[in-house]
Amino acid sequence: MTPPPFHIIGPQVPHRAVVISVPHAGRTYPPELLAAARVSRAVLERLEDRHADALAQAVAAAGFTVIVADMARACIDLNRDENEWDGQVLADAMTGGATNARVRAGLGIVPTRLHQAGELWRQRLSRGELESRLETVHRPWHRSIGLLLQAARQRFGTSLLIDLHSMPRQPGGAPQFVIGDQHG
Repeated sequence: MTPPPFHIIGPQVPHRAVVISVPHAGRTYPPELLAAARVSRAVLERLEDRHADALAQAVAAAGFTVIVADMARACIDLNRDENEWDGQVLADAMTGGATNARVRAGLGIVPTRLHQAGELWRQRLSRGELESRLETVHRPWHRSIGLLLQAARQRFGTSLLIDLHSMPRQPGGAPQFVIGDQHG
């Protein structure tokens, strides 16, 4: 059995109703992923929320359960729905999944483009490769989050998931906090 593509810090069973996730902290770049890239690893690393996992250490020390991605976002974006891809991702796709502004910008479940870097990959994925990434990385991540939230609900009657990200510098300075409600 292969280890999960993430790790949990803090209590393995939530001691609080709040569970923290760090979906873009992964720094694992399998050799085949790097070989498929038409850009350098440094460019792929721009997809990471660099050091967000270090911030999570203090949160875990305060008694919160934190789930941290190990697999790089360049491989698969854990903050996307399985259907957030377009026809540019798969070589054997007749049509794409659910397209939206992020997907059209190249930031779907498998990032395809980055601003100022262009196309990330030498060729499109096979449907089998996408399914493998979903089965070995994306689905285990979401199952684990579901189990952690269920355990918190059983203990406290409610649960809340907070995603921890870092934000790129914006004109006028970087915001200290950005509160979102899943697209609103």
